[in-house]
Amino acid sequence: MTQAVALGVVLRVELRGWTGPPPALPKPPLRDEVGAEEARVLVYDFTSAEALGVEEAALGLASRLRRLFAPERSPFAGVHHAAKLVLEFGILADASRDRFSYSWPLEFLDALVECDIELNVSHYLPRPETDGPTGL
Repeated sequence: MTQAVALGVVLRVELRGWTGPPPALPKPPLRDEVGAEEARVLVYDFTSAEALGVEEAALGLASRLRRLFAPERSPFAGVHHAAKLVLEFGILADASRDRFSYSWPLEFLDALVECDIELNVSHYLPRPETDGPTGL
């Protein structure tokens, strides 16, 4: 693996005061559950069907996020409920290399700000099997 790859991308939506079925964006959520303090938590999968580098995956998401969550379009923008949107980005990189890097395209960062979406990033650095099992 020569570049950091987008392993998975999910959007977690925490709602208060939402009643009724969750919106399909365009698919129904992977999970619909009750969270802390009776918040409703919806989890949507935004992972690409093909393996993409981080920059490429982020660029592809930028326009999609704007189409779905711009303040004038978002199904969660009503004043009758509060929403917190968090995009969870999982990145796979080669742990045998000394370092890896990637950059977030400005268009992607602008879309996050415009749509009021937080970004959480997790890095997964699998080690070759020759290192042996890791202790817990």
